[in-house]
Amino acid sequence: MSETHDPLRFWSAAQPARAALKSARHTWNYAELEAAVAATTEALLARDLGNGEHLALEFPPEEGTLFLVTFLAAQRLGLLPVVIPSNATATEREAMKTRAHTDFVLTLEDVAAAAAEAASEAAAEPLLPDAVPPARRLDAPAAVVFTSGTSGAPSAVVLTHGNFLWSALASARNLGVVPGDLWLCCLPLHHVGGLSIVTRSLAYGTAVALHARFDADAVNRAIDEEGVTLVSLVPTMLARLLRARGDRPFPATLRAALIGGGPIATPLLQEAAALGLRALPTYGLTEATSQVTTLSPADWPRGLATAGAPLLFTRVEIRDEAGRPVPAGEEGEIAVRGPTVMAGYLGDPEANAARLRGRWLLTGDIGRVDEEGRLVVLDRRLDRIVTGGENVSPAEVEGVLEAHPAVAEACVVGMPSTEWGQEVVAVVALRPGATVGLDELRAHAGASLAPFKLPRHAMIVNALPRSAGGKLLRRVARDRFLDEVAKQKHP
Repeated sequence: MSETHDPLRFWSAAQPARAALKSARHTWNYAELEAAVAATTEALLARDLGNGEHLALEFPPEEGTLFLVTFLAAQRLGLLPVVIPSNATATEREAMKTRAHTDFVLTLEDVAAAAAEAASEAAAEPLLPDAVPPARRLDAPAAVVFTSGTSGAPSAVVLTHGNFLWSALASARNLGVVPGDLWLCCLPLHHVGGLSIVTRSLAYGTAVALHARFDADAVNRAIDEEGVTLVSLVPTMLARLLRARGDRPFPATLRAALIGGGPIATPLLQEAAALGLRALPTYGLTEATSQVTTLSPADWPRGLATAGAPLLFTRVEIRDEAGRPVPAGEEGEIAVRGPTVMAGYLGDPEANAARLRGRWLLTGDIGRVDEEGRLVVLDRRLDRIVTGGENVSPAEVEGVLEAHPAVAEACVVGMPSTEWGQEVVAVVALRPGATVGLDELRAHAGASLAPFKLPRHAMIVNALPRSAGGKLLRRVARDRFLDEVAKQKHP
C-alpha cells in the first residue's frame, strides 16, 4: 500500500453525525468538521497557494479547533503545514519559519470567518470534490513539527502521512479502539503528542475533547462528567491531576492515560493505580511521531517501572558506543526503526547524517531492555532538560546568556523539581569586574526565549569545569550547584 485516503472525508460520508471535535468554542460532528475544512480549502485555493508550498500556522491555544481545520485543509491541498509553537517568542518564531523554508504564514484572522460560515451550514459533502486528490501518498510530507536540536537551534522534523497512519495503527493495537472513544487532548497542538491525538482519532473515526491548556479541575470534571475514555499527560500534569482529585477514584469509563514527555516516577504511577487510573508509561519523541514504546494494558500495573514494549511495526535496539546491539539488561543508546520514523530534518544534513543510520534513528537517549522486552529509559538525551513536559536545549539557553555583556561562559543544567520534573539552572562565569543577578539574566534571556526556558536559579563561579580536552563537564557543574544548595540549607 503506497497511498491512503483522507480520513475526514471518509468518516464524514460513513458516519456524518458521529462526534468529531469538542472544545470550549466548538462542538462539531464529522459532517460539520468536513464542512469547515472544505470551506477553508476553498479559501486557501483562492489565495493561489500551490501544491508543495510550506505554510506556517500561527494560532493561539484558545483556537485549537480552527488551527486543526486549517492544518487539515492545507494537507488536503498538498501544502506542507509548518506547526509554529504558540508559546515561542517572536525571535524564535522567525527562526523556525526560516528553518522550514516557509512560503506563507496563516493566522487566526485569515481563516476564522470561512470556517465559521461553513460550520453553520453543516454540509455533509465536500464543497470542492474535483479540486482535491482522492488519495495521498504515504511517503508524502504531512507536517513540519519542531523539536529542540542537538546544536541548540530548533530542528524542523518532517513527518509523512505514512508516519501518522502507522503510528495510529500501532497505538490502536496496544489500546484498542471503541466507537465511542473520546480522547482528551490537553497537550499543546504544536507538540507531536498533542497533534497525534487528533490524527489517530481521525483515522479511527472517534472524537477528541480539546482543552486550550491543562487545568487539573477541568480535566477531572471532563473525565467524570463528559465520558472521556482516553487522555494523554506529561508527569507534571498527572501529579497535579491526582493532587486536585484527592481520594476520589477514577470512573471505569476512563480506559487509560498515556504518560510521557519526561522521566516518570514509579510511585506517581502507583498512586494513580490506587485510584483506579490505568496510567501507562510511554517513551516517544517527535522524530518517531510520538510513541515508540507504551506499557501494554495487559502488563499494567506489573510493568510500571518500565516504558513498556515497542509498539507494533517498531523495533528498538540498545547499542554500545561502537553501534553494536547489546543483550537484555545492558545499558546503551536507544535506537529505533519502523514506519513511524521521520523522513528527516528539514535543511539540516548534518543532523540527518548524525541521527539517521540506514533505516535506524539514533535517539541519543540511554536505556536498557528488560528480560520481557520492555524498555527502561535511564536518561533523556543526557543533557536535555524536560520541564513541565517542554524540552529545553541547554545549548540554546547558554547561547542567549553568553550574549549578556557581563557573562563570559554559561552552563545550563536541569535540576530535579517536584512541581516541574526538572528546573532550568544556570551556572555562570562572569567577565573580569562584572556583576549580574538572576533577575537581570532572566530579563535579558526573556527577550528571545520562551518563559519555560528561562533559568529559575543561577550560581556564579570563577570558571566552568572542563575536561583536559576542553569539554564542558555538565555533570560536575550540576554537582557543584547541588553542593552549594546543600551548604545553604545546612551551613
